Amino acid sequence: MQNNTFSGLIIGQNIITIDRVASTNDYFKENLSNFKPQDEGTAILAVEQFAGKGQRGNIWLSEPGKNIITSILLYPRFLKIQQQFALSCAISLGLLKWLKTKTEKKVQIKWPNDIYIDNEKIAGILIENSIKGNNLSNSIVGIGININQTRFVKGSAITSLKSIDKSNTTFDILTLAKELYAFLDNEYKQLNLARHADQLIEFNQNLFRKNEIKKFIFEEKEVDGKIIQVLHNGLLQIQIHEEIRELNLKEIRYVL
Repeated sequence: MQNNTFSGLIIGQNIITIDRVASTNDYFKENLSNFKPQDEGTAILAVEQFAGKGQRGNIWLSEPGKNIITSILLYPRFLKIQQQFALSCAISLGLLKWLKTKTEKKVQIKWPNDIYIDNEKIAGILIENSIKGNNLSNSIVGIGININQTRFVKGSAITSLKSIDKSNTTFDILTLAKELYAFLDNEYKQLNLARHADQLIEFNQNLFRKNEIKKFIFEEKEVDGKIIQVLHNGLLQIQIHEEIRELNLKEIRYVL
């Protein structure tokens, strides 16, 4: 384990590198449950994570040492319970903007919180919030980004920075992670300044498959749908059978 401290940041001010961990999110949860204090913005950066979690209970698989596997501890107590999606929006934007500095390909946010390059997934976000009263108490922000890994499950729509980089560069994980934290930090500070509405506009401007007629699974059937936007509460506004609906993650899924 190695500990590095950097001034001027909230996110990434303190980076703890760990060789092997079941889940970086669970590492923070265990510390919090054992009353081990951690400064806001502390980031865990793991070389290997062997039980990583994704949305819908999926497993995040990553080759050891090849990708960014990180969790960040935040205390967004300025957010009400009903504003939880605002944090997800800010984190997604930070990741999106950082990735846009790494490629000229099309980078977009796939609702609710994956990042795609063209039509392939490169990153995923999992945020676990704790509530106190009417506000968020703490949030553990887990992020996985494919960096140097090039072998994936056959037929899966997954990519990495190395896969799309024409120079075949092998990237330094810690250097990239520090860059990422700076982008996330900026968006988090904007969120703290109550610029939720502006961030939601940017989120929707970069929304994967927005205004395109695509296939979705809805009510256990394959249907044509057109994404209109994501609302402030995180619901997906989508047109299905000439009717505009507002749906959560459990009610609809993409056909990719």
